[in-house]
Amino acid sequence: MNSTNATRWKGTRRALDHILTIDTIAIDALLQEVLRDPARYRRLLKRRDHEAQSLLDLLQVRLDLPLHQSLKSHYVRALIKLSRASGLFPECMTLNGLKLAGRAAVAGGAFGDIWMGNLGGQQISVKILKVYQRSDKNKLLKEFTSEAVTWRQLKHQNVLPFYGVFRLEDDRLCLASPWMENGNIVRFLASAPETKCVPLMLDIAEGLKYLHTFSPCIIHADLKGVNILISQSHRACLADFGLATAKDTMSLALTSATTTRITGTLRWQAPELLDPDLDEHKCNNSIASDIYAYACVCYEMFSGQLPFHDIKNDYRVMAAVTKGVRPSRPSHDLGRIRGLDDTIWNIIECCWSQEPNDRLSTHQIVESLCLSHHFADDQRPFDEFDVSFLARTPHSHAGHPFASLVGLVDDGPVINVELDPSESTTPEEL
Repeated sequence: MNSTNATRWKGTRRALDHILTIDTIAIDALLQEVLRDPARYRRLLKRRDHEAQSLLDLLQVRLDLPLHQSLKSHYVRALIKLSRASGLFPECMTLNGLKLAGRAAVAGGAFGDIWMGNLGGQQISVKILKVYQRSDKNKLLKEFTSEAVTWRQLKHQNVLPFYGVFRLEDDRLCLASPWMENGNIVRFLASAPETKCVPLMLDIAEGLKYLHTFSPCIIHADLKGVNILISQSHRACLADFGLATAKDTMSLALTSATTTRITGTLRWQAPELLDPDLDEHKCNNSIASDIYAYACVCYEMFSGQLPFHDIKNDYRVMAAVTKGVRPSRPSHDLGRIRGLDDTIWNIIECCWSQEPNDRLSTHQIVESLCLSHHFADDQRPFDEFDVSFLARTPHSHAGHPFASLVGLVDDGPVINVELDPSESTTPEEL
């Protein structure tokens, strides 16, 4: 490109950036006006079919452009709620050209199977939803879309990245994410038993802190060793958001449409979730129950065993937990080799306290770990996941908002809009 053409391109780029900025300011003004008006907000959430689809597409693309955090949290809430109500998700999340590899799933659970897949020559993980009865389909698909939409908004080095949604030929929906060759943390530690686990403990706490401080707050609700994956750089990533819960909305759990009470796995569940004498409405998963599960995961790492491995009967585990019984501190050399000391064990004990209010917050966990251990010599690099096709996907949808402009403002400024609704010109009801 010669200097004249380069100058013209720079001028065109500036003009396009200016147009896009004006458009986003106008859209932000309109969206803020609607979201601040309870009656209009309710009407927005009642949109269905193509109207809901257009709104979802608009909200997601606006979230993908530079946006101030004060606006982002409101848009995310609206996006999740509309997705759950309509059973739809933004079209820009749809992946094309994904191929399943092999003849069988590599792992499976009660509500989803994990397959290896290939997209653009890259290995990926594909989670396929199981539907046992036809009557369950609509209910589960709505919860599935909520999982996908919520996961799409999360971006943190200790949270498994989300690539998108893929629809199989038999109409089943799948969630795509990076393929983790090292597997989950249980398998990884079994293959590398002398791994120092305190850095992994910090990774998990950082990921959980991100979820708990996200707006809206995200409760994982099924934290355990097999749901924590190890990246190529040997960093821990939280995964399996099929049971995750947006705190100020209904449950996203694939196991239950109306409550999070029964989600999660019993040996990692907090006593308040197991006590039969407690009111059912008070038995929902919470930040505190995630912290309890975190302590159990730490026990898994340092002991190399399941919580209450010496109790075979799950009902006896329930009885023990509700009475305040906890696993004993590992006394073998493995725990010491992996980094278990008095400070670490004290953190674990504080995290699985009987009373939820007595447990540490994720902020306190991270602070305690950083004060008591020297992480400056942590030589692990940060992972760079290839998410480039997330930016390319919108271009395959001709009717997608901003389809021709996405990518032109990758390095653009964050747009912070605080407009008085009385000063904006608003078209007819959104």
